[in-house]
Amino acid sequence: MERKGRVILIGWLFAALRIGFFTYAQDSGSSSASGESPIVNPDRTKPCSFRRQLLVHQQEVRIDPCTLCTCNNGRTSCIIERCPSDGGCLPWEIVIIPEECCPQCPYKMVVENTNILYEETFEFSEGFTKRIRFALDVGVDKRQSSRIVRGTNLWKLSAWISPNEDGSGQKFSLEDQVFNYSGAEQEYIKKRGSRPWQWHELRYTMNFQGGTCDDYKYFCVKFDEADEPNPTYELDFTFRPVDDDEARLIDCVPLGELCTSATSTEYGKLLGTFTNTAHGVAGTIYVIDARRIWLRGFSYDGQGPDAFFYVGSTDRPSGNGVIIPNENEQTSVLGAYSDRNFILTLPEDITTYKWFSVWCRQAGANFGDISIPANFVAPAPLDLGSFGFDPKVHDVSATKVTILNTKQVKFTNLVYDGEGPEAFFWVGGGNVTMAGGKRVPHVDDNNGVKLRAYTGEDVIVTLEGTDRIFNFGYISIWCALALQDFGNAVIPADLNVPPYVASGNPSPIMPEFPNGKVLKEDRFHICWKVDEAAGTLRLRFEGTVKRDEYMSFGISGSQTGTSMPESDVIVAYIGKDGEAGAMDYYLQSRSQCVPTNGDGACPDVLMGSAGAGATNDVTLLSSRVNRGITTIDVERPLAAIDAKDKAISLEPTYVSWAIGELNPEKRVSKHSLVPRGDVQVDFSQESSSCPRLALPAGDKDVTPWVIDDLTPKPAPEVITAHIGPSGGEQGYQGIAGQVGWGIAWYLNGLLVPELNVQRNNIYKFEIYGGNDNSTNLANFHPFYITSDSDGGYNQKTAKGKEAETIYAGPSGGELCDFTSMADPKDFDTFEKYAETLNKTCPPMLKPGILEWTVDPETPDVVYYQCYQHRYFGWKINVSGASQTAVSFALMVALLALAVFNQI
Repeated sequence: MERKGRVILIGWLFAALRIGFFTYAQDSGSSSASGESPIVNPDRTKPCSFRRQLLVHQQEVRIDPCTLCTCNNGRTSCIIERCPSDGGCLPWEIVIIPEECCPQCPYKMVVENTNILYEETFEFSEGFTKRIRFALDVGVDKRQSSRIVRGTNLWKLSAWISPNEDGSGQKFSLEDQVFNYSGAEQEYIKKRGSRPWQWHELRYTMNFQGGTCDDYKYFCVKFDEADEPNPTYELDFTFRPVDDDEARLIDCVPLGELCTSATSTEYGKLLGTFTNTAHGVAGTIYVIDARRIWLRGFSYDGQGPDAFFYVGSTDRPSGNGVIIPNENEQTSVLGAYSDRNFILTLPEDITTYKWFSVWCRQAGANFGDISIPANFVAPAPLDLGSFGFDPKVHDVSATKVTILNTKQVKFTNLVYDGEGPEAFFWVGGGNVTMAGGKRVPHVDDNNGVKLRAYTGEDVIVTLEGTDRIFNFGYISIWCALALQDFGNAVIPADLNVPPYVASGNPSPIMPEFPNGKVLKEDRFHICWKVDEAAGTLRLRFEGTVKRDEYMSFGISGSQTGTSMPESDVIVAYIGKDGEAGAMDYYLQSRSQCVPTNGDGACPDVLMGSAGAGATNDVTLLSSRVNRGITTIDVERPLAAIDAKDKAISLEPTYVSWAIGELNPEKRVSKHSLVPRGDVQVDFSQESSSCPRLALPAGDKDVTPWVIDDLTPKPAPEVITAHIGPSGGEQGYQGIAGQVGWGIAWYLNGLLVPELNVQRNNIYKFEIYGGNDNSTNLANFHPFYITSDSDGGYNQKTAKGKEAETIYAGPSGGELCDFTSMADPKDFDTFEKYAETLNKTCPPMLKPGILEWTVDPETPDVVYYQCYQHRYFGWKINVSGASQTAVSFALMVALLALAVFNQI
């Protein structure tokens, strides 16, 4: 019995020591990361093993409130903070904070002076904007101020243009907060000497509106406490200028005498005011474009017997001119005007003429005139060039961006995958930053939900209310949730573009359709707009159809009822590849199309000999799919263009319609839904409405895809990490329970799988997340392993970073991503959706390499995420013996040994 007990104890001791030895040996391993990474470079640096924790090069760890240790190329050094003898407050004001090494004082900031650092001079004009950069010095009374002041949203910097040296009087171009979020939380620490407290690279847009050159004399700022400051630890915070003198918070610098009179304004480019006047002629002329002028505040007593608006090319006003039709496009004698605003159209380009006059032919007299300079340049639309980043972000691109006028911007051939969770058209001043800007509402952003996808359409964006394009420095497609720019165009200063004129500007490519009819409740609606002047009919097809399902609508084959045979219809669809189509069809009979003789349901262009000369007379305007509703806008002539067309009658007309599947050639197959009975439409209706289609019931409950776990072997086996589409509600959002911003991590080709690893093993990752953080952060996705389920370490506050533990990385590598034009909602499994993915990679691809030694003390659950952005990755499940378990094993072993010695 004694020998058997000894054997059991020896076996127990051996097993416990084996566990402990294995864990200890692996604990001496290291973690490294290579490739393009903002922190780790394995070619030159080494990690550190410190207090049973693995640190990467330059990683910091605080072991107590007073001691900060840093890994430096394999060696760890520690600095012990020493508290100052003068805490900056009276003894009874001291506050003890457990997380801080030194006692804290209530925050107090006493400002001596504010100084703008700016020396640039520039020319500017009334009505223009000018973006500037400047720096700021703030002098602090160190005797009365705290040793340190820190927190978030502490400071505010207002800026404006003033007519007075002290900033008093009317404040033009007032911007209440110039600081971005980092500027507003800039920490103050009392330093020796006279070194000033400074902000650099501040940006402000001067808007020379609402005043004249006499008003634009000084650029002024005021440094102040933010409206709702948030000091660290909620300490008391006092802010005031020395002697409570508000003037110490304000500084103004002169703008100089380089201001010229207004040019491009909300009314157009200023031409001048009437001179040499008689008969009460008064007013101002602005030029809209080369052929149109805008008279503002025009007055005339109407007493001239034979007076007209005249333009001419002689040196001075005379009868050798040309009559301009009045605002009613008539050439009758002018009547009386009193402070009127109206637009006139010139016979030729304004540069043809030298003057504009109110001229009386009978008296040969000039009642008032305005000269037209020889070098006058009329406002015109401005081409800003192409749009989008390289490489593209969410497929965003446009062949051209054009400022049409002071309120409208046109995107030509716009492409966007629609996957950004809160992406909108966006404008702001200065550079594109997360600190400012505003959404530009558009019919395509679903009342502020998000922009739909675009597949090469022309889109016009119109600013709201009193906003004008010269108030801003850029226009972009911006994701408000991810604070990410998908593509932007810079708006130059000194614009010379036409003003926005509500009655004379182009309409958006997707206009409101005033008339409509429900063809099938909650399934298919048709809406329309007749333009008799242009001879066109615009139609909106709106239905709850799937990809590769078509909607058809058109004129019935019979004048006495709804009949499918011999109908002239439009077939509209969006294919599984995301490509939209709209075709002119003639339904010869109820059968498949036979192109050789035109029998069956054929596109006009495939009618063969039966349709000689038939053409596709339908123009696809736009298409989109939003939450299960497909919307396609088309245009066709009112008249019949070929023998297979039927003219659109503006009287009640019988129509036919259907829904069905497309065949592999993207032609119609047998319908699945048709009208039961006769259907009539009156295209001449002016008061019918186009009802909104209800969301399909199936969209309310979405089942997330099931993604297999990934259980890799330790190195040298490699885990690949690419960026790809997030898969929407059944993808990342449903799997992780978080709303991403349209893209997510793919590990070994799987969308955000749970990763299973063992402690004390080394795992190797090849990262293809992008490494260019200089200009385009939207394509910069370093991979890292973290304690935080959201990720995005680089965008966090100092307090947020302190709360996070990084276990490995970050590492970037060159960008190689998956893309898909398919709608994830069309696929019930990830495996089916994965078949639509395409991989886009540069030549000679160089990945980032991340090797992670799973430390014994790694928690049971950590996360792989993007270092730059939040919500990209998912869980890592960690198993195997931890250091605590090893310690327990050693304790058991020692206990066993003690018992053994007693046996």
